[in-house]
Amino acid sequence: MSTLENRVILITGPARNVGRAMARAMHAEGAHIVLAGLEPELLQTLKNELGGRTMAVDMDVTDDASVKTAFEAAAQEFGRIDAVVSNAGIMGTGSVEAAPPATMERMVSVNLTGTYRVAHVALPYLMMSRGYFLSVCSTAAVAHSPLQGQYCATKAGVWALMDCMRQEVRHRGVDLGALCPSFVVPDPDEIRPVDQVMVHLWGEPNLGGKQSVSAREVAQVAVGMVKKREREAVAPRRMNYVIRWPRFVQRMLERAYKDENIEAAMTASRKLAEQGRVVSTDLGHEDDGALDKAG
Repeated sequence: MSTLENRVILITGPARNVGRAMARAMHAEGAHIVLAGLEPELLQTLKNELGGRTMAVDMDVTDDASVKTAFEAAAQEFGRIDAVVSNAGIMGTGSVEAAPPATMERMVSVNLTGTYRVAHVALPYLMMSRGYFLSVCSTAAVAHSPLQGQYCATKAGVWALMDCMRQEVRHRGVDLGALCPSFVVPDPDEIRPVDQVMVHLWGEPNLGGKQSVSAREVAQVAVGMVKKREREAVAPRRMNYVIRWPRFVQRMLERAYKDENIEAAMTASRKLAEQGRVVSTDLGHEDDGALDKAG
C-alpha cells in the first residue's frame, strides 16, 4: 500500500495526543477515519475538525461488546476496514514495593488485554481486506526503567503479542506492525502536571529532550508504517537502535540512573501509596498522553 487514499482506518484512543495526531495525519493523506474511543465530546470535536470521511464511535477496549459494536458500525458505514491502529492505552509509574496490585491489573486490562481484544475482533475484517494492524507500543517494551514495572511489562507483552499474531495471519495477507514512541512531549493543550515520582529520574518531561518526540512526529512515523506495512519502528526513527539492540540498550539504561535518584523516586512512590494515590494517565477513559497525577 503506497497511499492512504480512500483507505478505511480505525484508530482506538483518538481523543487526545498521539491518537488525535494520527487521525489528523492519516485523514490529511486521504483516508477514511473511524475515531473509536471514549470521551464523546472530544471525539465529536475532532470529527467536526476533520470533516468528511470521518465517523466517531464509542469504544471501551476493556469491554467485549463495546469493541465488537464499534467494528460493526465502522464496517456498516464504510463497507470494509483496511487498517487498525491500536493506540488506546494508559501510562503510570510506581515501585513494585509501593504500588498496589490493582495498579498492575488496570494497566494489563487496558494496555495488554485491550490490545488483544481489539485484535481479536479486528482480524476477521482485516483478513477480508488483506489489511494491516498497527499497535502503538513503546520503547518501554524493550528498554525498561525503574518504577515503570507495570507499564513496561504491559508494553513488552504487546510487543510479544504482535510477534505471535504476525506468524498466525501472514498467510492470510494480513501484516502487523509495532510502533514504539519514545517519550512523547504533549501538545500545548495537552500539558499535564509533572509526574513527581519520575521527575527524580527524568527531570521535567514536558520540556522534552534528546530522546523525546512530538505527537505529530509519532503520527508521521505511523503514516509511513501504514503505507509501507512496516513490521516495527521507533519514533523518532533515529532511535531505531533501541529495538535493534535491546539488550545492549538495557544494560546502558541500567547504568544511566544513579542509586540516589532511584531511591528518591522510590520514596516519592511510597509517599503517594501512603496517601492512597497513584500516578497514571488513566482518567477513566482511554488515551495515550503525557503524565498526570491522579488520586
